[in-house]
Amino acid sequence: MVSEGEAFCPGHVTVFFEVHDDPDPRKKGSRGAGLCLDLGVHTVARVRDEARSSIDVIVNGRRQKAEVTQRVAQRVLGDRSCEVKILSETNLPVSQGFGVSAAAALSTALALDDALGSQVPRDELVAIAHETEVECGTGLGDVVPASLGGMDLRLKPGAPAHAEVRTFPVEADLLLAVIGPEMPTKTVLRDPKKVAAINRIGGALVDEFSRDPTMERLFELGARFAEGTGLADRRVLEVIRASRMFGRATMAMLGNSVVATGNREQLATLYLKFGTLQRCGVDNEGARVL
Repeated sequence: MVSEGEAFCPGHVTVFFEVHDDPDPRKKGSRGAGLCLDLGVHTVARVRDEARSSIDVIVNGRRQKAEVTQRVAQRVLGDRSCEVKILSETNLPVSQGFGVSAAAALSTALALDDALGSQVPRDELVAIAHETEVECGTGLGDVVPASLGGMDLRLKPGAPAHAEVRTFPVEADLLLAVIGPEMPTKTVLRDPKKVAAINRIGGALVDEFSRDPTMERLFELGARFAEGTGLADRRVLEVIRASRMFGRATMAMLGNSVVATGNREQLATLYLKFGTLQRCGVDNEGARVL
């Protein structure tokens, strides 16, 4: 008999952050701030008892290696002998700062647990997804805020039981513009000079934002972080500055992309000169079983 579970996890944009290293992946992570997107990853998990276990991951109709998703599924499955199919759908681009690997990991954990009927505590499923992201080098701080929704302020890093995250429900029409090539998270986090610049600027901005956690400040401090760290190239900075005529924009970490709010028609006209464009809102619910 085949059992099925279904879940959704919002995408998540970090706009500034500070890296915290730790030998324990559940304690490792980032302090920072960002927004959950009402675009994300929708996952269906199908499970059938078999003598030998197997896990197939299919993303947007194509079989993928998807290391993070594979590892999450293996951990949730444990020592059960099952044939598992993970079918994920997303219209967000990867390696552009929209938290796709985190959303895939967490939606997989929730959907597979639902299919298995295991009733693993939610915080443990979130911790599994966070831990796997950290170990694979695909992210440090998207999983926990994506589990919660809204605008987030991450005051302490890590998985649940270690993290301290404040969330704020907000309503906003957003534009996501991809204006350059993919920026794999690993390449940035493995560069000591870039991490040093991130931590030199990011920690102070987290403290500053905690005193006035508003959308306006989020975008203002994000733009300052993008420029001060050198993570934004000339093209991204040009787009952020040009956006000020019509609203506010900042770089999505870590990607050659921006997230913006304001006069959407004027901003859309601007962004289509540089690259691709998507419209979305803020997800205030966080990851959930459907």
